Amino acid sequence: MKNTELKNQVISIFEEIEQDLKTEIMLEGLSSSYAKLVKFLLSQVKTEKFKKNYDIDTNSGRLVFTTKGGKKIVFNDGKIGVTAMKIWKGKKTSDFFDYKDHKGILKFSLAG
Repeated sequence: MKNTELKNQVISIFEEIEQDLKTEIMLEGLSSSYAKLVKFLLSQVKTEKFKKNYDIDTNSGRLVFTTKGGKKIVFNDGKIGVTAMKIWKGKKTSDFFDYKDHKGILKFSLAG
């Protein structure tokens, strides 16, 4: 392995660890049920179902993730559940889910 490849891999791993630590700090501003959903969504980033360029806004409860296929998924905290909006190729669809319906949210996000 060349030195530049090794250096790039080390930097990539460092940035990933640093991002994980920042995310843990950011989750403190969310309700416990919404924070559990965020942790689930972040685990989907690690399994590469969602891309790493996500956005978490603890002030408004708005989350933006992008699926591996390029669909933009916007989550909003509805205080009794979560509203998910999927945007792709000029199309838009939305649905409302219980905080604990992780399978349903993932299915909605990856479908179509």
